[in-house]
Amino acid sequence: MFVRLLWFCVVAVILNNFLASSKMLLHRIRPIHLRRMLHTRPQNGSTYDVVVIGGGLVGACAACAIASTPTLNTSRVLVIEPRESKPWTTAPEKFSNRVYSVAPGTKKLLEELNVWKIVQKFRYRPVKRLQVWESATDALIVFQNDGLAKNVSYVVEDEVLSASLWTRLGQLDSVDVYHGTAKYTIPSRSRSRDSSASGPADAASGLEEETNEPDPDDLVKLTLSTGEKIESRLLIGADGFNSAVRKAMGVKYLSWNYDQKGVVATLHLSEAQENAVGWQRFTSTGPIAILPLNETKSSLVWSTSSDEANRLMRLSDEEFLDAVNFAMWDDSGKNGAAQAALKTLENFFTYLRPSITLTRQIPPTLTGIDQGSRAAFPLGLGHATQYVAPRVALIGDSAHRIHPLAGLGVNLGFSDVAVLRRVIQEAAHNGEDIGSLRYLLDYERDAQRRVVPIMAAVDGLNRLYSTSWSPAVTLRSAGLNFVNACDPLKRQIMRRASL
Repeated sequence: MFVRLLWFCVVAVILNNFLASSKMLLHRIRPIHLRRMLHTRPQNGSTYDVVVIGGGLVGACAACAIASTPTLNTSRVLVIEPRESKPWTTAPEKFSNRVYSVAPGTKKLLEELNVWKIVQKFRYRPVKRLQVWESATDALIVFQNDGLAKNVSYVVEDEVLSASLWTRLGQLDSVDVYHGTAKYTIPSRSRSRDSSASGPADAASGLEEETNEPDPDDLVKLTLSTGEKIESRLLIGADGFNSAVRKAMGVKYLSWNYDQKGVVATLHLSEAQENAVGWQRFTSTGPIAILPLNETKSSLVWSTSSDEANRLMRLSDEEFLDAVNFAMWDDSGKNGAAQAALKTLENFFTYLRPSITLTRQIPPTLTGIDQGSRAAFPLGLGHATQYVAPRVALIGDSAHRIHPLAGLGVNLGFSDVAVLRRVIQEAAHNGEDIGSLRYLLDYERDAQRRVVPIMAAVDGLNRLYSTSWSPAVTLRSAGLNFVNACDPLKRQIMRRASL
């Protein structure tokens, strides 16, 4: 009998080693998207450390950040996203009409997460210089690093950034993905009063006024649309500006629409060129920006009134291109009084600093448009008064939404991810509950200190440039030229914008 038991143990060890080796071999040879399919559906009764609601750019980045951080990479992470993700091997020939100006700080985060090298494999465009100018006067400001040694930002398409993040997610075995919806119940110990809201599939949650820490066993409870019931120590809401997670938290949300739309399109340049300059001009109806894509194409982002946007969408391609070129080149709307005052101020600046020169580059002429690339979307502002509750945190557009004129929206979202990762990492390092309100409040404080001033500044700029009143035009034009002449101030703005 002893011999039989010994043989049984030997066979069990050999079989175990064989299965482990086979699993490792299969892991090595399976394509990324197949590995993802093998651990996509959560098991009933599973407990996750983190569940991310929303697999957009910021949500996918949050999952990557948690699973890629050494002190957190053993955490079980689940991303719940209704839309199916399609893996890429190469970037499609056609450019996406939605692009982002990725700040250096965001690029650094993506490098840490091994996402940027995937972006490089697909495509992106560095911006070495950004020229911003006024249509009512000759005021302008130029952002560039000394000798153009470093890039100001990087233009990346929405689809490229999304594909890169999801490719990286497919490489992380601690991350599961559920393509569907879920109902969820947030623990009752919360900072907000009674409220009910629906999750991606009609989730409801009643909340009470308390500020106590959550019970270690009182987790976020989720029911997937397939019926499986799971729990999570931390729920991250990354489900956009109509966030159901935010509604379930019951927090106040301050918002308004600008009665503006952003018109986007992929445009063709008249001739091939280095195309490393970003252009933005403030017009009487809103800012128009041209961002480089490659040597022959650029992306348009034109924020204008809803009526004007609707008119632009009805134009033929030829008429639309004429309107874009007119908005970039037309000088007939100069404000004479503001221009005269600005000239006096320019002479004063030159007297103080004789070396000051306003180097103005000529923007490119646009002669073509990609078929089907023209689109429009409404613009607005929104801000949640609270970003966290016990076991819950909001990131990205779920917490804040800003006007695109400064190109900082997605960068603020990625900055949220960096701050939240830091506080979760600190909680884990100290052996604390990652859903602890004490640590999540640190995230809220640091995130809001960064977000609120930027939101106020962007909203103020949008309002300041929405008027043709001569004193206001003079004030904003003088401010633009003053900042352009003051290198330390301009460098500070660039550092702040780099996030």
